[in-house]
Amino acid sequence: MILTNKELLFAEKHSDITHNDKYIQLKDVPRHGSTNTFDHSVRVAHMASHLAKYIFIDQDSAIKVGLLHDFCLVDYHKDDKEVHNGRWYCFYHPEDAVTNSLDEGFILTHVEKKAIWSHMFPLSTCIPTSRLGYLLTFCDKVVAIQESFANVPEGLIKLKINLNEKGFRFSFRKN
Repeated sequence: MILTNKELLFAEKHSDITHNDKYIQLKDVPRHGSTNTFDHSVRVAHMASHLAKYIFIDQDSAIKVGLLHDFCLVDYHKDDKEVHNGRWYCFYHPEDAVTNSLDEGFILTHVEKKAIWSHMFPLSTCIPTSRLGYLLTFCDKVVAIQESFANVPEGLIKLKINLNEKGFRFSFRKN
């Protein structure tokens, strides 16, 4: 999936984060099979910015946590057991995101940190404790599902090729 024109303009508008040298490296970190972490984070922040006003959340905070929630430069498809002592990605990447954000000079309130730490709920043990945390968790899940389903056509084509190589005749066309 590539960013829409609206999402690209949104990313440009928030260049204080999206043009950061370390943050730009997220473009090289895959996410959900169809995109990269930079684009995923822009989508999450874009959605959060639109929903924030309806539930009386500071829009700037929603944008900031949306952009920074996955600020972790680890490709979870690869084995990184030595870096994080065998912990699963869903448990450590929110911590890395907060640390990387602070190391790059982005100021986060305690509520914003907790929102980022808890965005993997229910896969992690950290539970959202604010509307901002629930908004981030919701937007992250919705965008992740959209990105994951973008893989379905490609997956079906690979399945067809694999089955045909094994001697099965498989077609998506109706006869």
